[in-house]
Amino acid sequence: MTRTALAGLVALTALLVVTLLDLAPPAPSPAGAPAAAFSAARAHEHVRAIARAPHPVGTAEHTRVREHLVAELRDLGLEVRVQEGVGVLPLSSPNGAIPMGTMRNIVAVRPGTAPTGRVVVAAHYDSVEAGPGAADDGAGVATILEVARALPTGLRNDVVFLITDGEEDGLLGAEAFIREDPLAKGTVVVLNQEARGVRGTVQMFRASPGSAPLISLYGAHAPHLSADSAFAAILSVLPNNTDFHVFDEAGWLGLDSAFIGGGAYYHTALDDPAHLDLGSLQMMGDNALALTRTLAGTDLTTLKSGDESVYFTLPGALVRYPLWLELPIAVGALALAAALVWTLRRRGRASLPRILASAGLALLPVVGAGAAGFAVMPLLTLFRPEYSEMLTGDPYRPWLYQAALLVFTAAVVLAWRLVLRRVGPVALAAGALLLVAVLGLVFAALLPGGSHTLSWPALFAALGWLVSMRLRGAGWRAVALTLGLAPAAVLLGATAVVTMDVGLAIGGMIAAPHFAMLLMLLLPLVQPVLPPDEPSRPLDEPGRPLVEPGRPGDGRSVASGAQAVRHRRAALPLLTAVIVTVGLVAAGLLVDRFDAAHPRQTRLAYALDTATGEAVWGSRTGTPSADSKRFFAAEGWATKPAQAAALRAPELSVVKDETTGGHRTLTLRLKPTGDAPVTGLTIMSSEGAKPVSDSTIGPITVNGRRLSRATGFAYHAPPEELEVTLVLPPGPARLQAYEQGHNLSAIPGYQPAPDTIIMYPQSTIFRVHQL
Repeated sequence: MTRTALAGLVALTALLVVTLLDLAPPAPSPAGAPAAAFSAARAHEHVRAIARAPHPVGTAEHTRVREHLVAELRDLGLEVRVQEGVGVLPLSSPNGAIPMGTMRNIVAVRPGTAPTGRVVVAAHYDSVEAGPGAADDGAGVATILEVARALPTGLRNDVVFLITDGEEDGLLGAEAFIREDPLAKGTVVVLNQEARGVRGTVQMFRASPGSAPLISLYGAHAPHLSADSAFAAILSVLPNNTDFHVFDEAGWLGLDSAFIGGGAYYHTALDDPAHLDLGSLQMMGDNALALTRTLAGTDLTTLKSGDESVYFTLPGALVRYPLWLELPIAVGALALAAALVWTLRRRGRASLPRILASAGLALLPVVGAGAAGFAVMPLLTLFRPEYSEMLTGDPYRPWLYQAALLVFTAAVVLAWRLVLRRVGPVALAAGALLLVAVLGLVFAALLPGGSHTLSWPALFAALGWLVSMRLRGAGWRAVALTLGLAPAAVLLGATAVVTMDVGLAIGGMIAAPHFAMLLMLLLPLVQPVLPPDEPSRPLDEPGRPLVEPGRPGDGRSVASGAQAVRHRRAALPLLTAVIVTVGLVAAGLLVDRFDAAHPRQTRLAYALDTATGEAVWGSRTGTPSADSKRFFAAEGWATKPAQAAALRAPELSVVKDETTGGHRTLTLRLKPTGDAPVTGLTIMSSEGAKPVSDSTIGPITVNGRRLSRATGFAYHAPPEELEVTLVLPPGPARLQAYEQGHNLSAIPGYQPAPDTIIMYPQSTIFRVHQL
């Protein structure tokens, strides 16, 4: 590698570092910051008050948090009320039992002077049973309180601070608000705040359809820009939902923002105020305050154009353009790559068959890197089985493992280059660039909004290479190549690093292929193309030897020896990368140990059939049991016999039973025991534990709420009595009435977990009724 090429690599690395620093959270503002500014220190005091303990729906701590928030908002001079309603999961449920429940949303309003609509700043105040929810979503709620304090009066539009209930149980509070509250009607723009970890960049990871002007407003006014439509496109095909899903389905315009670093702490007892990063809280608050101020003075009716945008962040700027341009840009990138291939072929640098073959073979390192990203956590569990129960598939201290994955990806690319060296470096590099351009076109067609991460790097890399071929002097050629590779460093490189925050189990599958493509695009700089005034040997003959065979003594043995030396030198970087990978994994296993500050996570479940007296313990480790479906309504649980606890299932009685027109209508009364936060009913098949298909039954009505395509329901924070109407096929019916909780202290033989273990307890008490 020449000095100029090395300088180019250093410049590209520096550009990547600048990009990552630009995305990093800012320093938190102190409690003494100006009154009109957002202060993470002030907001963190609210987090301390909210996240003292877990506060899931229906608990005394949940009530305390709600009353505290209502008092805080009233002290700010806002119009505050608690909206009560029954929320129902607005999505399909994996097992057919639809979550629902009585929700209590907190609604605070600052009226506008001449409103064109409403600006809603949203977060949820419930937590999971396992953790106090300092980040999820105490950070979002604290952001609302601090924004409400700092927001000036006399603004044009109404500003609604919506703190929803029951998000963790199935977006229930948001669904109840949208369906029942008058403030949900009309022109609404929502800023939703969420967290799936305790640190990291706050990314605007999702925007409502047709909101190109709103995205432009975000790019112009958010002080800490971080948004990428490719990330949003990927999330659209993953099971990932927040309250924003409900708002979006209701036709609201809006932006969904969250930080996701430190996923190992998510939904655990360690999601507490001490582990919440104040820089992330500051970033969330600065953006929310600036955008709320801007939106509160904007004609909200102008923000929905119906147009879609492609958008991504560069240092200090948000690039955005109409979605319809995405396909032409991808086609342009492929056309420029094809022009490069044609030029190389015409100048005798590489043959067309070799380049096309190289493009196909370039899939190998991309797929191999993706496979490594997929396998990294399963492989780590071979050395540390406890990793298999980490909720988000991410260790507490993942950095060495992340580095190992990236170094191993480099080893995969080096192995590809070494194995295919006889194809020729020019053909390999051109084929890799052609592949990236083709993938960009595929993404433009199949994943709208997600192709720019590939198309722009391919376009500029091809352009830089073409320009370099017209320049004289190695220095100028290296400059042209480096400039052409700048988008690859910013887009592919930053994507490879930032997506690691999703967690190794998922983020690795995204990060490693992007890093592999970045390294492959760097090949012309690492091993420069031949200068235009230097003669070159055609590469049309695969496997053509460097020295023609001849008689002994004609130099053949000397050439073979030199070639062997070159091969050993070429293999040295690969061997080094493999050794470094092993060393990083070993160091990661040494550093990331479980202790009281970083407890092991495990799941323990108890189930009791009160009709038979049979009881089992369940865990997610060990061999799955045949009883898993019967006791836990899901596959994959390992079970062992347990002692029956003196607990009751909810009472189920028949109020009315009619069979007419080929349907049996049952009206039932389901009475909770009051000992658990969830009461439910499941329609079972005649074979036993398996739930019946929702296609064979009619709607279920629970206290007046109609549930379609459901085989049952799970009611959170239930009232004293539930009236249930079922429409079933004629004949006998099997119904399972159950209660679910998270307190196992009354279960015989239960042992609380030590400080080095975080346990996710679950109990299911049920009884099957033949009616």
